[in-house]
Amino acid sequence: MTWSKLGTVIVLAASLGLASTASAVPIQTAFNFVPLGLFSADTGNVTTATTIGGGSPYVVTTILLDNIGLTSGTPTTLTDPTPLSVGAVFEKTFTTPLGTFTETLTVTSRQPGLTSVGIVATGTIDDGPGGFDPTPVFYSASYTQNGGPGAQINGSFNNSTVPPRVPEPASLVFIGGGLACLALLRGRLSFSR
Repeated sequence: MTWSKLGTVIVLAASLGLASTASAVPIQTAFNFVPLGLFSADTGNVTTATTIGGGSPYVVTTILLDNIGLTSGTPTTLTDPTPLSVGAVFEKTFTTPLGTFTETLTVTSRQPGLTSVGIVATGTIDDGPGGFDPTPVFYSASYTQNGGPGAQINGSFNNSTVPPRVPEPASLVFIGGGLACLALLRGRLSFSR
């Protein structure tokens, strides 16, 4: 084989290699899902719980964005029990006509309330050796127990490959300035009475 033919073969092989990696598509999805079963907190109280069990089966309800064949009513599986501690890792899985998608998530924040707890997690969604690229994913869950410890627990879940919108620092400065002006005006009005 001559050097020019060898060079042509190398260029073609490299082109095919690049074409195969460039043909993968990022996953685009945003949806809500609901539990059809009952939850249980490991401590009986969502505000002190480190895990929430049960809730399954889960099904997709509202779909806001999709390029993976997701439909309303698609069953979804969460690691059971689902951890609520910052740094804990868990998985979420669902299957569409385009493949089985697995999210590997890490809890990044926990927000306890008087009768509730919410978590935010980030990670990656992947369809294994399928035709999609592993894509960053953002997840949030909120558990509420209005009747106090031992009462029924309700949950709501959001999932998206679109990062949550965070206000820019300049916007926060304007909001803070506006609130300061309102406070000054309120103070002036109460002094003038």
